[in-house]
Amino acid sequence: MTEPYRVLHLITRFLDGGAEKSVEDILSALRAAPEEYDLRVGVGAEHDPARLDALRETGTDVAVFRTIRHYNPVTALPAVLCVARYLQSEQIDILHTHSTEAGVIGRWASVIADVPVTVHSVHGDPIASDRNPLLNAILYFFERVSAPLSDRIVTNSRRVRDTYLERGFGYPDQYEVIYDGLDLDAYRAPDRWDDLPPADEPVSLLFVGRLTDGKGLFDLVEAVDQVAESHSIELDIAGDGENREELQDAVKRRGLEDSVSFLGYCDDVPSLLATADVFVLPSYREGMPRVITEARAAGLPIVSTAVAGIPEQVSHGETGFLVEPGDVSELSARIEQLVASPSRRREMSERTTADLNRFDIERMRQSYRSLYCDLLDSVS
Repeated sequence: MTEPYRVLHLITRFLDGGAEKSVEDILSALRAAPEEYDLRVGVGAEHDPARLDALRETGTDVAVFRTIRHYNPVTALPAVLCVARYLQSEQIDILHTHSTEAGVIGRWASVIADVPVTVHSVHGDPIASDRNPLLNAILYFFERVSAPLSDRIVTNSRRVRDTYLERGFGYPDQYEVIYDGLDLDAYRAPDRWDDLPPADEPVSLLFVGRLTDGKGLFDLVEAVDQVAESHSIELDIAGDGENREELQDAVKRRGLEDSVSFLGYCDDVPSLLATADVFVLPSYREGMPRVITEARAAGLPIVSTAVAGIPEQVSHGETGFLVEPGDVSELSARIEQLVASPSRRREMSERTTADLNRFDIERMRQSYRSLYCDLLDSVS
């Protein structure tokens, strides 16, 4: 009997982000593959024990590498050696890394351990305008020297792939674009526009994501403050993170307690999307955020920043509006345009649900099964 292929997915943090969901989706795809895979997940110091327990219940082995820490250069070298020891002792056939730190650490560890196949998934562009230039330069250097160590680099958008190639991160034949997928039907709200809403009804804005640096949430609070001067609006912020307290203080300082609600972590995003009027994501850095796909499937017009792969999802003036990160005046103006016009929201809503098949979960799963087969064929 042929031994199953041993696969390790290595990720910096395993909390509640899109990268973590992608890992879970890929594992699900490989469990249903005709080939046999022995699946493992390696995580860094920051992780949600409940999510790791859920992985174990699927038969996935979990390894915790406490030396893998978010932007911690002191522990990086020990982490490389620790991961290399694991790869050698467990005789891993395929290492699949996710996110910046795990991507750098894992790829160099794979060289030491002589792993047959190494794949790296890019979930978001780490180099962004809101970051310290020195940090951007360090990230640029390590991404550039690590890229050639990958047999494949998977991006979830063509735009991110093109950006990486322009920077000299690897070579064109290393890249594969696989869009993150989801169960589109779970998010659809077909009766959203049975009637236009009453003119005096507050317009509901929704943000879903981690409350952390890079999401542009302070910009959003400022923009809502400006729009609320002349319109009745409500902003629901779904998610948790290290910036929650500071954001709540900013809301209080502006006297927006009646207009802004912090919902905390929510596990029923489809219900939130079904009752919202406009989705907002003013991030400084992203990849191809699956929450925008979810909002599109739910028929929401979107106001977002034109970063990474988002312009592949939002057509400016057609399905939503795109603004530059940090441009609060433009963010406010675009939100106001949609708040003031139910008919404009309806027009965009009808367009935004079209052309979503590339984000179907089954298409994503099949793409990963095919990728793994191709890579294993190339080394067998």
